[in-house]
Amino acid sequence: MTAKMRAIRLDAVGPPDNLALVEIDRPELTPDGILIRNAYAGMIYADAEARRGTYYRETTCPWFPGREAAGVVEAVGHDVRGIECGERVAALVLAGGCYAEYVLARTAPQTASGGRTVPPSDVVKLPHGVSFTQALVYLVNFRLAHLLVHAWARLEVDSRIVVHGAAGGMGSMILQLARELGCESIALVRNDDEAGFCRRIGASHVVVTTRTDYVEEVRRLTGGAGATHSFNGVGGETINRDPRMLAPFAELHCYGYVAGKVPFDVFATDRTLALKTFNADVFLGTDAFSAATAAMHRWFASGPLLDAGEVFPLARAADAHTAIEAGNVLGKIVLQT
Repeated sequence: MTAKMRAIRLDAVGPPDNLALVEIDRPELTPDGILIRNAYAGMIYADAEARRGTYYRETTCPWFPGREAAGVVEAVGHDVRGIECGERVAALVLAGGCYAEYVLARTAPQTASGGRTVPPSDVVKLPHGVSFTQALVYLVNFRLAHLLVHAWARLEVDSRIVVHGAAGGMGSMILQLARELGCESIALVRNDDEAGFCRRIGASHVVVTTRTDYVEEVRRLTGGAGATHSFNGVGGETINRDPRMLAPFAELHCYGYVAGKVPFDVFATDRTLALKTFNADVFLGTDAFSAATAAMHRWFASGPLLDAGEVFPLARAADAHTAIEAGNVLGKIVLQT
């Protein structure tokens, strides 16, 4: 009889309650596969977008969400080298299915639904002293932030940056990388708890947007010069407001739309600036991604590391999706399997 496991399945795009806890067969080991006994699954906002059916790529149901896993290697395919049973790992599995008790990480490309080629899974051995939940904070969000800061924005020490949603998984990573570079950073948050969190992780200034006009405050904090970069994962009307707080020749980096998708009016600004979009897929397999991975390992070694902001049991995946959409958790959300 095939062994079973618990997993989260989506049978129709829509609200968080559409996520169901089901019992399914465990993945079968493949020659190029690594079977992970999963301890925790990481969440990113794109999971919620895909569940709603608003992601840039169509969600084909039944869909098994989750691209981040952390646990212990249970079995290794005979074509796999460098990974052994019993090792502690974190894995980026672009084929999905990580909201589950067991995850198969394939080390060769595979074909997904619709004929799309899925890159190999990225399996990272965890050093002693780095917990599963700490690893998931950095596995995706840190490397995405590193790509944004170093490969795409190419921040320099004299940069003046604004970070929207600064207390979230991506925002908190951008703030830490900016602090390491010595940049001046302005964290945009919604309440005092988020403000305190951002100050602790290195923000130069904090603006609580629910009681202060962030455009005017950024201009005041920069002495009227404006910010050189905006890292905007919020979207909505902020996309059209940001140019008013930016310096001439500044960059507006758009990498998310928690507040919705709003058209950008290119003729509503009176200055020259660059609007830059971001998709991490184009960086996979590049020197920039290798540099981000090396930086992650340096952070693992140097510490101190941030931990997950909140841990939900697997059965409460719907509540976790509600929380990530509301944005009321500091840092990373993970599911305990």
